[in-house]
Amino acid sequence: MYAMQYEITLPADYDMEIIRRRVADTGHALDDQAGLALKAYAIRERGVAGAAVNQEAPFYLWHDAAAMGHFLVGGGGFDRIIHSFGRPPVAHGTVLAVIAGPAHPTGQQPAASPARSGLADAPTPAIALAVAPTAASRLVTKLPADPDTDGRGPGLNARVAHETDALAALAGRAGLHTVALTLDPRRWELTRFALWADATAAAGDARATERYQVLHVSTPDVAAATRLTGRL
Repeated sequence: MYAMQYEITLPADYDMEIIRRRVADTGHALDDQAGLALKAYAIRERGVAGAAVNQEAPFYLWHDAAAMGHFLVGGGGFDRIIHSFGRPPVAHGTVLAVIAGPAHPTGQQPAASPARSGLADAPTPAIALAVAPTAASRLVTKLPADPDTDGRGPGLNARVAHETDALAALAGRAGLHTVALTLDPRRWELTRFALWADATAAAGDARATERYQVLHVSTPDVAAATRLTGRL
């Protein structure tokens, strides 16, 4: 599974109601997008929840890399973003873990966790959504150039295992819906993106580097993800 997010920073005096109306009118367009597991229509609004900028910053989970490519360059939908705002850089990475929290309809349930000795063997996580979250938080962690603390190797496995344990601890918090941990091996960054029932719950993520409002969540291919894992 792959994660993707792009950030479109808007003028300081931009009327964010324009974005809200557009999502209300067209946010359903990806509700049946092939290959997409989840899209959160996330925004930051200057002066709200500590945001210094107005920004549109949707977050995606794809279980089909070809579908993600088609979305970006094959006329699958990203062309509308380019037409409106130009072509923004798109951050993307491999999903290492996804966990459902207490606000998820299935309750707290690890959907995927990285094997300590082989991250590539982790199963593709399933996503199910009953009540859409209204807030999100993000933590971006730069992996040290040499996190070797015991002289036996680069320490990446141990560092990721530590962040995965922290992910599981966060998933037990009230109001947590779904949280994903992703790796960008080009920048060697870990990104933790969490969906919350509301802004009050999201404020409990003390380590977050960014906080968002969530206007809509699309989950078009729950059945396909379920078939890959064999469970909800």
